[in-house]
Amino acid sequence: MKQKLFMLVWDMDINKGGINRVMMNRSALLNDKYDCTLLTLDFKKNYNDIKEKLKKSGRLHPKVNILNVHDYYRDYFSQSKPSKDQMNYYHTQKELYEEGFQVQDDEYSNNNCARYFKNGVYIKYKKWDKKQNLLHVDFFNPQRQRLSREAFSEEGLMYKKTFFEPQSNNPIQDLFYTIDGKCFLTKWYNPTTKKISNVFLINPLDNTIKKFASNQSFNSYWLETLCSDQPKKPIIICDGPGSTSVMLNVDSKLCYKVSAIHSNHFSDPHTYGSPIKKNHIDILNNIKKEDALIVLTETQKKDIIKQFDHSNNIHVIPHSIEPFKNKNLAKDEKLVTMIARYHPEKRIDLAILAFKNVIKKVPDAKLEIYGDGPAKESLKQLIKENHLENNVFLKGYVNNVTEVFSSSLVSLLTSKYEGFSLVIIESMMSETPVISFDIPYGPSDIIIDGENSILVENSNVEKFSEQITFLLKNPQTAIKMGEAAKKYATKNYSTKDHTKKWLKVLENLK
Repeated sequence: MKQKLFMLVWDMDINKGGINRVMMNRSALLNDKYDCTLLTLDFKKNYNDIKEKLKKSGRLHPKVNILNVHDYYRDYFSQSKPSKDQMNYYHTQKELYEEGFQVQDDEYSNNNCARYFKNGVYIKYKKWDKKQNLLHVDFFNPQRQRLSREAFSEEGLMYKKTFFEPQSNNPIQDLFYTIDGKCFLTKWYNPTTKKISNVFLINPLDNTIKKFASNQSFNSYWLETLCSDQPKKPIIICDGPGSTSVMLNVDSKLCYKVSAIHSNHFSDPHTYGSPIKKNHIDILNNIKKEDALIVLTETQKKDIIKQFDHSNNIHVIPHSIEPFKNKNLAKDEKLVTMIARYHPEKRIDLAILAFKNVIKKVPDAKLEIYGDGPAKESLKQLIKENHLENNVFLKGYVNNVTEVFSSSLVSLLTSKYEGFSLVIIESMMSETPVISFDIPYGPSDIIIDGENSILVENSNVEKFSEQITFLLKNPQTAIKMGEAAKKYATKNYSTKDHTKKWLKVLENLK
């Protein structure tokens, strides 16, 4: 029987790259040797749908499971199918017109919602999705203050009920339900801070209740439960920095603990000597309690050892990518691309401003930016303010990064900081050189300046635009640089070498 390998992160979703993508790639590579399961701690009602779509797209290995803490206990405590009473209640609530209520329905056709009154008093509010599935029902007191919300799945099951503090409208209690309608979990919130104050795990089979002083301790208890069920001591790799304490609180007799750092661990200005990021403090202050700590570059390892004076269990395992055959996509010699989260830390605004200078000398140049995130609207505005609508395009999230990079002459990286930057390797594997600011960590560990890509002094937008312009005006130079980039990436960042490094660490855990 294979040894169990858990990989822990706060959440996973369809359109999340970064750590999610790294975990899925790693689990596929290690699945022959280990029984891999990806663990999540957030709450989503649709993890089964997420898992199915990730597998269908080929991003999640067919034999790798995603297991969420709420889904685990829901399924564990569910004893039967939904009852007739449950389904009858749903169908009553689902109807637009409900007996005994006066209905304000003039927003239903456009906004999929309606309000319900009794003799003029506002009682409840219903919201549907575009397919007319009921999403939730909100209930109000006579002062029009929200008291509670019942949330429903597409299958018609009430999966959660939330109670609110009337004055602030902040949640004070969440109740989670089994498939057969029994409450199995209750979370209390401080209405002022909105933080969880207590968690109660309820066994509806014998009505016993276990109390936890925090969500963190509840999640640690779950990990201990999973580990205790394994015939051989399992391994937990914690990929989400905010979940490190959850793993560290698990009894060391029950599992091996491995932390993985995927980003620069310093706060602004993200260089050695800067304060440690809050969500990385637990990782770095507890290196001795971790069986292994994985970082992505030698530079970051040296900085950690210099500051924390501990090196026996720190290992460098950079990201990898499977070499692929380019699909004979012709290079568009006027096309520059970026793949990055639309977030201020990625400094996409600097790429846009650099491109404003580029088109003065290459008027038909195009910059296509793929991704998604909170800065989308501000980036749109920046493009409009600088009259770049015909040259710079926000293309949204993309799954097939290979085709995007392969058709481009050059790609860009403008982040404030990185842990490694997988997109550099993906671009190189596509025979597309990268122009990157010289930031910690990653670019200088990967790029041989002027040979396989180009490094630019950090934040120097003028120099950055000059290098873009140079490659656009000298496409053959860019193409030769791209060929060198692929050879370098294939040699140094192959999945075969990556897998060997992981196996060496995991097989030597004691």
